[in-house]
Amino acid sequence: MSDSNKKILLVLLGIALLVLSIVFVVRPKKESIDSLNAEIATLQARYDDLCAKELQKDQLIAETAEFNKHFDEEITKYAKDLDQENTVMFLKDVEEQIDFANLAITMPEVTNYYLLGQGAVEANEVLEAEDLEDSYVVTADTYSISFSGTYEGVKEYLDYILNYKYRMACESINIAYAEDAEAPIAECTGTVVVNAYAVESNDRKHDVPSVDVEEGKENIFAVEGTALPASAGSSSHDSGNGDDIVANHNVVMFLNDAANDAASGIIIASDESKEDTYVTSSENKVETVDISITSEEGKNYITYKLGSKSYKSEVTSADVTVYVKSSSRTGDDDKNGVDVKLTNDTDLSVYFKVVGDDSSNPRFKLSQKSGNVKEY
Repeated sequence: MSDSNKKILLVLLGIALLVLSIVFVVRPKKESIDSLNAEIATLQARYDDLCAKELQKDQLIAETAEFNKHFDEEITKYAKDLDQENTVMFLKDVEEQIDFANLAITMPEVTNYYLLGQGAVEANEVLEAEDLEDSYVVTADTYSISFSGTYEGVKEYLDYILNYKYRMACESINIAYAEDAEAPIAECTGTVVVNAYAVESNDRKHDVPSVDVEEGKENIFAVEGTALPASAGSSSHDSGNGDDIVANHNVVMFLNDAANDAASGIIIASDESKEDTYVTSSENKVETVDISITSEEGKNYITYKLGSKSYKSEVTSADVTVYVKSSSRTGDDDKNGVDVKLTNDTDLSVYFKVVGDDSSNPRFKLSQKSGNVKEY
């Protein structure tokens, strides 16, 4: 090999070594240096931020505590879960507190709605265990409730939803008045679509419904708050809209202005001619009246109680009838009325006939009932 060829090879070898050193040594080092410089810049920014926060440590701790307080207060407005048991208890409360003759509800499936701090999720999206750990998951229910009752009952129901202990909202409401204006109970019917929300997390224990319902009911098809089912036969009181109860009844209630000079504002009796059966009140306010129907040693009894006063009498009829003789309000200062809570532990049906009550501000309200009950 000539000297010139040897020189060419040496030059090429030097170039190759230079390229290889750049590719395998210089470039990785440069990339490493750039990466370290970028990390240093990030850490420096983080350090500067922490130093600035250190100067505001006490203020930030106080603001964090205040934020957590507001968060805890706000989250208590939402249910801890939307289990069907709690939905059933919500409907049970509606039946006991609101003047509705019939209620029907569609029970939906709970859907995931939102992950606090992360954003919305698809309704059918399956959340992994790591997604739920230390996270707050907002769930939602949308269910439809059909009702039949008075217009006042509808307003009470909407107010009940608005002021319910947990977050709920009406999505839509449809109301139709009954064609028969003389219908004994249903002045209007309709459907309310309600949205319910809950916030679930590992640190929120699920609500356990408190169920206090007597077991062993003889007729499981007898629905609370309604008359007997059609299979059990219609009532003889229906044909006259309960007018026969005025002349023949087990208990009578007289509701008048507490300031009247004739008698007490509230008088309840099993026999108008016998004052020893009277339970009365002259207070100008809504009084709670507890009525219980019980069975003892093969006999049925009705007990009515107002404050510390009560009276008990035997029921010998085939049903229990209560005649309520009410009156219109005399003015804004007339507050007199009764809130009746009925407990029926027998198979007897109970019928209320209300006459003369104030149409805009009734004195009589049946807020709680059990067994077979109907109001005319």
